[in-house]
Amino acid sequence: MARKDRTSVICRILYYLCALSLWLLPAFLLWVWFCADLIAAQNGMIPVKAIPFPLPVSSRLGMVLVTALLITPTYWGLFALHRFLKACCAEDYLGSQNSRLLKRFALGLMGTAFLSPVGGAVLSVLLTMHNPPGQKMLAINISSNQIVLAAVGALIFLLANLLKRASLIAEEHAQIV
Repeated sequence: MARKDRTSVICRILYYLCALSLWLLPAFLLWVWFCADLIAAQNGMIPVKAIPFPLPVSSRLGMVLVTALLITPTYWGLFALHRFLKACCAEDYLGSQNSRLLKRFALGLMGTAFLSPVGGAVLSVLLTMHNPPGQKMLAINISSNQIVLAAVGALIFLLANLLKRASLIAEEHAQIV
């Protein structure tokens, strides 16, 4: 009984954290979009002299579009995770759609992992687009964070497939009894 209560509490906590992140993520991105030149200058990946201050409107608009495309898989995955955790809070662990929702979350993680190096390269070009020839930059960044994120996404995808099998077995046992 205690284990069931602990699982329910953890599901409820994760559910509320997921709901909170669905609200905080766009707010954080708005802050990043309005302060992009200052953040890029403090980041250190691109030299301060390479970034025009303030950023032209076209560069800011391009950054908004690129980061919106980058965040799309994450946001799609978070919505699926939110629905999955809602079902788990109702103690519907082996529901028919839970494996599908968990797969969507995994695909969102993997999509973010694969898109982030491309997005970073495009953002570096957008930041230095208005510089004179010879001062434009292309920064490509592949880190262990993206590799770990893709691996975690693949692991969650595998677990979602196992959940699908478990739900099919549970459904079969329910029909026998």
